[in-house]
Amino acid sequence: MQMRFLWLSGALLAAVLAGCAGSQRLVPKVEQGQAEGGAKTVTVASESVACSRPQCPVLAAAWTSAKAGQAVLTVGLPYQKAEVTGADFHFGGSQTVHVRSRSRADAPALGFPATAFDVPLGLIGQIAYAPRSWVRVHTADGRSVDETLNSGDQRGRAVEAMSYFLAAVESASGKAIDVEGNRGGLLERLGGGNK
Repeated sequence: MQMRFLWLSGALLAAVLAGCAGSQRLVPKVEQGQAEGGAKTVTVASESVACSRPQCPVLAAAWTSAKAGQAVLTVGLPYQKAEVTGADFHFGGSQTVHVRSRSRADAPALGFPATAFDVPLGLIGQIAYAPRSWVRVHTADGRSVDETLNSGDQRGRAVEAMSYFLAAVESASGKAIDVEGNRGGLLERLGGGNK
């Protein structure tokens, strides 16, 4: 009986350790730092939007206090050879934001085509908090990939990453970021968080 208990305990411990060693993080990887000139920096690692196929767009972001109202949004597309040339972010039923302004900053090395774009920090807020949103990623070969960011029922890990990113930017800057959309707090969900 005691031997069986030890065996079961060992098997359970091995299963827990195997789960902890998985490659998927529970929360997005956000890093805060300081640039050489003293400017504060925040980055979030790439995460995928809400889709189940391998060719799922990924988003990453970076911010510096030297350009406080701006972010560098990286859009990548795994299993592609063609360069990412732009993205269209659709929010609700009527708003579309076309992203085409390439950044001077390099996109992080992801192992597949990814392009960095300069965007207003407010766009990151919309990605993080707008309900019913999706993205169309354009490539140099004339193709595009459409995928969901937030369907209302399902949120992509990229959406979650952008909300963590914004919280870190607010912490680093000491200022609240004015974003359109519901931040997802309990009061907002119950209808009592109106300004």
